[in-house]
Amino acid sequence: MARPRSVDDEAILDATRVVLGQEGPSGLTLAAVGRQVGLAPATLIQRFGSKRGLLLASAARSPEMVRRAYAESEARATSPLAALYDVATSSVAHIVKREEIGNGLGFVQLDVGDPDFRVHALAHSQAIEDGSARFLHAAREAGELVDDVDVAALARTVLVTFQGALIIWAIHGGGTLSDFVREQLDRILNPYLP
Repeated sequence: MARPRSVDDEAILDATRVVLGQEGPSGLTLAAVGRQVGLAPATLIQRFGSKRGLLLASAARSPEMVRRAYAESEARATSPLAALYDVATSSVAHIVKREEIGNGLGFVQLDVGDPDFRVHALAHSQAIEDGSARFLHAAREAGELVDDVDVAALARTVLVTFQGALIIWAIHGGGTLSDFVREQLDRILNPYLP
């Protein structure tokens, strides 16, 4: 009979995200992730097979984390547009150093160059676009946006704005990333307010 796991996979994948933010994928080691959760690297190999397997598991979990974040924001917010702002700003609130964005860009290299990672990157982007479209549609129905707004096009613009804001803030931005993201959302949504 197998021993019960002292640390579940979710905690390991959370630790992986922390180490990725600190070190990027090239600097991430199984030992560093293991230290975060109190496990030996050999245990991580047993569970995930390799560093690549651990990174793929982290990437595979990402779209579900996006969907969960949208659901949590919807539950907290007082309106569909408030929910959109909430998910955009709360999802980056933990990022305080520009280097964390740079380290995340190392993961983008995997997403672009490796088809196994790209599948998860596409699903991640699609989850953001789908969640944003749902909030924007509800905002239009609630009278928060003009009736003739093209929700699908605006949802794509939200995705592009959000992803682009991360890079621009890392290079040029002052203040917090959450505030910077909020400012960029204001710029693209203001023309569609009634």
